[in-house]
Amino acid sequence: MFSVNTLRGRLTAWFLTSVGFIILIFLSAVALLFYVTIQNQIDHHVHIAVSEAHQIVQNYQGSERDSLIRSLVSARGMTVVVLAPDGSPILETNSPDIALSTEHQLQKILTAQNLYQSAPTHFTESHTRFAAMPVQVQAGKGIVAVGYSTQVIYDSFLILLAIVSGVIVLLILPLSFLGSHKLRQELVPLERISQQAKQISASSLSSRIHLSSPTIELKNIQEALNLMLGRLEEIFSREREFFADAAHTLKTPLAVIHFQIENIKQNPQIKKDLLLSLDSAGNTIQDLLFLSCVATLHHDLKNTSLSKLLIELADLTQTLGEEKHLEIITDIPKDVTHKTNPQLLTKALTNILHNAVIYNKSNGKIYITLKKKNDKIFIAIKDTGIGIPKKDLPHVFDRFYRGKSDSKGSGLGLAITKSVIESLGGKISITSHFRQDTAFTVTF
Repeated sequence: MFSVNTLRGRLTAWFLTSVGFIILIFLSAVALLFYVTIQNQIDHHVHIAVSEAHQIVQNYQGSERDSLIRSLVSARGMTVVVLAPDGSPILETNSPDIALSTEHQLQKILTAQNLYQSAPTHFTESHTRFAAMPVQVQAGKGIVAVGYSTQVIYDSFLILLAIVSGVIVLLILPLSFLGSHKLRQELVPLERISQQAKQISASSLSSRIHLSSPTIELKNIQEALNLMLGRLEEIFSREREFFADAAHTLKTPLAVIHFQIENIKQNPQIKKDLLLSLDSAGNTIQDLLFLSCVATLHHDLKNTSLSKLLIELADLTQTLGEEKHLEIITDIPKDVTHKTNPQLLTKALTNILHNAVIYNKSNGKIYITLKKKNDKIFIAIKDTGIGIPKKDLPHVFDRFYRGKSDSKGSGLGLAITKSVIESLGGKISITSHFRQDTAFTVTF
């Protein structure tokens, strides 16, 4: 089975169409040649037969003539007719497998033959091929005609049709199978390229695509993809180095400033605000460091109870939302497990829940749902907060992006969440209605 949506399916369809078209043209040419050949053979046969009949009618009379004429129709599908000048049949004989000539055929013989023309005239009437010529009979100028049934042509075409059907069954179908199998073998390297490319992620950009004995075309594809991977690896490496260097460079002066502020005499409230700002900057630096290396971290994956993890996070969210009197509504079935890194997953989900508390309304609600369907796991977190404007939705996972309504945080929390979820093999999506709700869905 193959689909025309695949390269193998399209090439197979093209191959079969081409072969079928070539065979059709060839068989049509053979059929035409066969038809013309049989037609010429029939014309040649009736031409000779009518000449013999002409000699018999001219030279013999009575029963001897009739006997000799009958001997001419020993072959299948033949008829011999001798007409008087007025068109009445003087003699008519035919082979047992066909009927006597009809009046319409006799009339056609009479009108088709010029009594003054000595050469035989050929024509077809009612599936019979005739050759007729003038002959001298007792009543004057008559006509002798020999007919041969063209049913042989139709029988031959039926045989040819059976041969074509046999060719289709015995040739086209095996060619279909062999062609599809051969194409599958030839396209296996492309499938291997696809499989290897899918396995490459931000944490494995050093991997390269390898093929054994590739063709020139596949070798060019392989080299182009490996060149692209090399460039991406270099770009990502430089980006990580930049964030790491920037974070390390900023940590020392921030620590010095923090120490100096703690030891100066200043209004306690002003000192507190300054220290909070420094702590926020320090947290941002830590987030940058984490974000720069999360994609390359070696994850220690283990079988984790997602049910237990989400219940603990729900309790934590309940505590964080006490000041706003938030209601935490959970739908968490028991015994849902998944192989993951629980610390990283907790960090990712905590960022979402923290935002759900901060941007929620007083007396609002937060819904935490866990579902397992077939081989997929869905974690949904929804709040009844201020929502996100439609124009901001495409950018919520961008680093340092904060909408106009967001004056809190560094803008790295959701970027970290997305990087962690994807590094653990999951996907995250968001839907929101401004001033109504926001919902995140994590899928494994």
